[in-house]
Amino acid sequence: MKQTPLYEFHANHGRLAEFAGYEMPLWYTSVVDEHLAVRNKAGIFDVSHMGRVTLEGPDATKLVDRVVPTSASIQAPGKSFYTLLLNPKGGIIDDLIIMKTDTGYLLVVNAANKTKDLSHIQSVSEDYNVTIHDLTDSSTMIAVQGPEAIPALQPLSSVDLSQVKRYTHVAGTVGRSRAMITRTGYTGEDGFEIILYDSGLQNNSAAMQVWTELSATARPCGLGARDSLRVEAGLPLYGSDIDDSTNPFEAELSWVITKEKTGYIGSEALARSSLSLTRIRRGIVLQEKIPRHGFAVTTPTDEKIGVVTSGTFSPILKKGVAIAYVNPAHSRTGEPVHVTVRESQANGSITKPPFYDENLYGWKRHKQ
Repeated sequence: MKQTPLYEFHANHGRLAEFAGYEMPLWYTSVVDEHLAVRNKAGIFDVSHMGRVTLEGPDATKLVDRVVPTSASIQAPGKSFYTLLLNPKGGIIDDLIIMKTDTGYLLVVNAANKTKDLSHIQSVSEDYNVTIHDLTDSSTMIAVQGPEAIPALQPLSSVDLSQVKRYTHVAGTVGRSRAMITRTGYTGEDGFEIILYDSGLQNNSAAMQVWTELSATARPCGLGARDSLRVEAGLPLYGSDIDDSTNPFEAELSWVITKEKTGYIGSEALARSSLSLTRIRRGIVLQEKIPRHGFAVTTPTDEKIGVVTSGTFSPILKKGVAIAYVNPAHSRTGEPVHVTVRESQANGSITKPPFYDENLYGWKRHKQ
């Protein structure tokens, strides 16, 4: 299995497991403790397993506009945006963050999809004057998440983090490393994801220093809390909630499609599929029991209407919550449903994520 530059810390302090070919920490103390630390204070995650790829050259914008439905040409340098790689049928190859820089684009893709994504982009790039560089192994990536993310990260950074707006990025330093700092995350909370350029598998001392100093004020967190936080926020996971057979309309991700944009891969298929949805992604809150991937969703009269794709215990609600695909006719918020949990029916209702009160949790609390 592969290891990240921060592996030594994980091996000494965490419970390890395989994920996307990497030996990663599941937790250090417990999933609930780490989850609540992020919701209430600050937590740090090693996300170095995520793929990091740059696209540079005269045709970089044309290439990006060809492979994603979000218009790259209208983005200003310094903008970070969430988008999708699509196949010709409109299915989702991957979801990713793209940062537009002064010289091109930096893509952050899912760890399990990096090889597939690179192959797809390279096959399209043959018609464009673009240089593609995979810098995953020569860099380290750390997420700092939670309402106290700025106080945790600011002492290590040369950048005034309070001036970095959500979904923008800046270049600066963190610790001893040159860094890209983007105000994004995968928890529903405010926070940052930092890419340390001067630290990778062959030179991890600078990254380890940053991680160690961060851990003095922010809780180290593993994959368990990262998953429960993203489900509680209603964020999809590739391979569970979205995949090559899922289109953006049924996944409730059509908002990434720039209005009236055409010519991107999958655009013709999406023009047809948006008119005939047979399922749609929704949230479900159960009154008892914990839903899991693959559990059936039915009406109270036992008519099957969907399936759970992600499920977990919500430490905030103290209830089971799920992301599911259901028949559009039964997708209204508040509609009662059942989820089959170990051959018995658990009562629940269709809910619009996030599952927590946004006045109390999540990045929007700062906007109230």
